[in-house]
Amino acid sequence: MKRTLLVPILVSAIFPPAGSYAQVPAPAHVVIVMEENHDYAQIIGSAAAPYINALAGDTHGALFTQSYALTHPSQPNYLMLYSGSNQGVVNDNLPSGLPFTTPNLGASLMDSGWTFAGYSEDLPYAGFEGTSSGAYARKHNPWANWQSAPVNGIPVGANLPLTGFPTDLDSLPTVSFVIPNQDNDMHNGSDPATITTGDMWLRNHLDGYIQWAKTHNSLFVLTFDEGTNSGSNRIVTLFVGSMVRQGAYNETINHYSVLRTLENMFGLPHAAGSLTASPIVDCWVSLTDISGGKGRLPENPVLMQNFPNPFNPSTTIPFSIPRSSEITLKVLDVLGREVVVLANEQRPAGTYTVTWDASHASSGVYFYRLDAGGYGIVKKLLLLK
Repeated sequence: MKRTLLVPILVSAIFPPAGSYAQVPAPAHVVIVMEENHDYAQIIGSAAAPYINALAGDTHGALFTQSYALTHPSQPNYLMLYSGSNQGVVNDNLPSGLPFTTPNLGASLMDSGWTFAGYSEDLPYAGFEGTSSGAYARKHNPWANWQSAPVNGIPVGANLPLTGFPTDLDSLPTVSFVIPNQDNDMHNGSDPATITTGDMWLRNHLDGYIQWAKTHNSLFVLTFDEGTNSGSNRIVTLFVGSMVRQGAYNETINHYSVLRTLENMFGLPHAAGSLTASPIVDCWVSLTDISGGKGRLPENPVLMQNFPNPFNPSTTIPFSIPRSSEITLKVLDVLGREVVVLANEQRPAGTYTVTWDASHASSGVYFYRLDAGGYGIVKKLLLLK
């Protein structure tokens, strides 16, 4: 079979191809943490939140200075971020008419061949449907409202306690939410102590992942459900990851903007309010940043998610290597048998892209494996004809 040549990618090539989903990267993993009930000015610049402020100024951090929640109280905001709609819910009570069957982020991901999970602190067991347990509050767990629905349903195994968060970070779902309990999400208590508690909890529980994300193809998102009732609902939203360009960004965004960005990352349909929202496109590192010294290659090889996925008949596979290496990129079937060798050669440090034309392959699940510099990385792709 004819060997595909590797060509160093141009600026636009580390993003999905031009079209409706262009201008955002495709991380292998996204982890989203939601905090509670504080205005932007209470957090940014506050001595009570040193860790969050450090993330906002990180060399791989983007702070959105004009980010706004959509309403009050908490529960409708969680629903809007997760599904593009409040689903008719205007309070923090258990919604009626459950389970919901409307489109939502988790179901869209799984229907498209990706993975999803929500990890809630103090959730007593997977699939728990009660309204509270310890300091856990179901109002902060929107995916529970679609659990086991016949249409757009979320399986019990995707509604998990925080103790289920993977220790092997490579095994993280494509998109996951991490929800602290109400003692640790800045909900309970008095300021500034409650801010400090939430800030320390974030550092103690997520810093290992966040540092890992900065050298892997992974994105951390921190946002708040809402501001105070007396404010303008301006909240902190920030991104940290290897593909993030450092800076403060002043475009106006909201929960629908974040949802639209996630949908674009993975080629998902747009749910309700996200349909008219603009994705966030200006905070991503390009190859120009890397070569110009403003950014840097990850310390270890990174195999990025192919795009589009699912695909027919061709898909693009990007990867980065931090130093000159003998690299091999193969496509395997579900039994681990070699389908095609896309690359097998010595390459200098850089970011590259390879296209697999699967015109002669059958529909189904495949895997692609990068071996470089002593690392072997495997990801899944889906061919639908």
